[in-house]
Amino acid sequence: MTTLSEYRTDEERVVARFTKYLNGPMGRTVLDNLDDGEHFILQTSQHTLKVTKQRGRAVVSIIRVPLV
Repeated sequence: MTTLSEYRTDEERVVARFTKYLNGPMGRTVLDNLDDGEHFILQTSQHTLKVTKQRGRAVVSIIRVPLV
């Protein structure tokens, strides 16, 4: 099993943490309100994430926002 400290970048840790949370019991309510293929954008103070429901599970990816 991979631990969060094994990820090399901060982005990998954030994606792993939100993936684990949303696919766990506490995130079930969020996923239950999405249909397969639907997504939402989640923004933290440092990252913008796209969360998509695929085959009943959350798939989290980083959205890179260009600096203006």
